[in-house]
Amino acid sequence: MRDLLADSLLGLTEPPGASQDLDRPITWVHTTELQDPARYLSGGELVCTVGLLLQSPQDCRTFADALARSNAAGVCFGTGDGHDVVPAELMSRCRTHGLPVVVAPQNVPFETVSRFVADYRLGSELAAARATNTLVPELISALRRREPVRRLLDRAGELMGCYFILDEQETRPPVTDGAAEATVRIPELGTLVWIGRGDRPDPSLLAMIGRFARAAQSEHDIEAALSRERVGQLLSLVERRMLLPDALHQLVGWPDTPVASVRCSAWPGGAGALLSLAFPGALVGDAPDVCLVLTDADTGDLAAEALSLPSGHSADVPITELGPAITQARIALSLAHQHGGSIGPDQLSTLDSLIQQLPSAQLSPFVAQLIEPLERIDRARGTQHVLTLRALIAANGSLSEAARELYLHTNTVRHRLTRIHEITGRDPLRFDDQTAFAIALRARDRASGGVSRDHG
Repeated sequence: MRDLLADSLLGLTEPPGASQDLDRPITWVHTTELQDPARYLSGGELVCTVGLLLQSPQDCRTFADALARSNAAGVCFGTGDGHDVVPAELMSRCRTHGLPVVVAPQNVPFETVSRFVADYRLGSELAAARATNTLVPELISALRRREPVRRLLDRAGELMGCYFILDEQETRPPVTDGAAEATVRIPELGTLVWIGRGDRPDPSLLAMIGRFARAAQSEHDIEAALSRERVGQLLSLVERRMLLPDALHQLVGWPDTPVASVRCSAWPGGAGALLSLAFPGALVGDAPDVCLVLTDADTGDLAAEALSLPSGHSADVPITELGPAITQARIALSLAHQHGGSIGPDQLSTLDSLIQQLPSAQLSPFVAQLIEPLERIDRARGTQHVLTLRALIAANGSLSEAARELYLHTNTVRHRLTRIHEITGRDPLRFDDQTAFAIALRARDRASGGVSRDHG
């Protein structure tokens, strides 16, 4: 609420009277002229109204009570249509409930307020995502080097332009010179304190750094680290069919009771301590290039998103099929590294996942025969055969859609495709040949470490 008033271009004002709680967070904006909009609210909304149906004191009380019951963030009252000022009874009732009220003059459309909140939320989410993408690889590297917690926090502070204090006694030095602070509690370690200038970091970002700090502390448990390495070695043997999966029970005591099926997930190497804390009932193995996690299929899905790490997950399989499940999880992780997020078994039955599983030697003829000749001509003559081919495949073979994407006439696109046919001997408008071109483009992107435009 305070941010709305602070933006002078928005033009909102605060009504006279006692101070209000302007630090209430806003989840969204809801515009209504109902007396009781409670059934349309889920909590945290800034409710915009011009009060057309708020003509009596009872109307105002009904409206304010409904917002309070729905845990709304506050009221944005538009003046100049139904009322010249905020009705006194509405103002009084909102103050009783602790609901802040801001005033939108007639020249301030509610759409402007909605757009401001949407842009503000999106900006915060993008900033948190960028910070996470920058921090996670560095923090993973710190875990792999088994750096102490202090060094890990110092590195995070360097990247974020701030400073972190790990306060075990809940006592902190005073914050001066305009700096601000934010905190998050880390179990068994204390309180992580962010000190910096500007906007406070997103709470989820602080929580993520806190999880890494706790994992760094647990990395000093040499016995646990050696146990994870041994499990990683055993799982690698299972994957190569050099060890029966049933032997895991005798060698590491997992599973402790017979299970009908298991699930494997693969994570970036070095994340073992972090995963052991996140999934205490799972079997975690540290291999040189990957971290593998086994769970009983009945335990449900791992909360992968909360860890801000790419991950790949196999289907549920009998424990006798654990080797192929490990391979499946590795393939899914490779896709997750390319596309981000968490990749599950349902996303492995795609062309991208099939290409990911094939050796480069099997894919190189597609690139050499179908893409490289086009690239050579494009470089030499400034043509755009490869770009046109990508647009056609992204448009599922539709000439008109490809032309619209390229801002060209359909006949121009058709002429380019005819030239591609002449150069390669394969017709991009024929289904089998179009599939071959799609494989070739994805193989080219895989070889160059990129992601194809139609899946970017």
